[in-house]
Amino acid sequence: MPRPYSMDLRERAVAAYKRGGRTLEEVAAEFSVSEKTLAHWLKLEAETGSLKPRPRGGGHFSPIQGEVLETLQHQVRMRPDATVQEHFEALVARTQVHTSRSAVMRALRRQGLGLKKSHS
Repeated sequence: MPRPYSMDLRERAVAAYKRGGRTLEEVAAEFSVSEKTLAHWLKLEAETGSLKPRPRGGGHFSPIQGEVLETLQHQVRMRPDATVQEHFEALVARTQVHTSRSAVMRALRRQGLGLKKSHS
């Protein structure tokens, strides 16, 4: 996700529109932002009294934490030769966690654990 526009740009664009005499489209074009962005800044200032960007969302968090992670680590210690797919299937069967094979791989990487890549 791109970084928020600078406060300086926000303030100059909103001030230019508020001076009047020009349309939203003209001011947006002058500052190289979309009309929707400028309209959002105007609404943000009206609602909050500030042009400061709102906090960003929290994103997605892995369900492989705590006891589920401990279960995965135990599996790897017991069967270090198992593939990621095998660990994924065993983890879902044991913990009923809703996750994916790639999430298991990322969890293993975060723990510094490497696994073989195929059944061979």
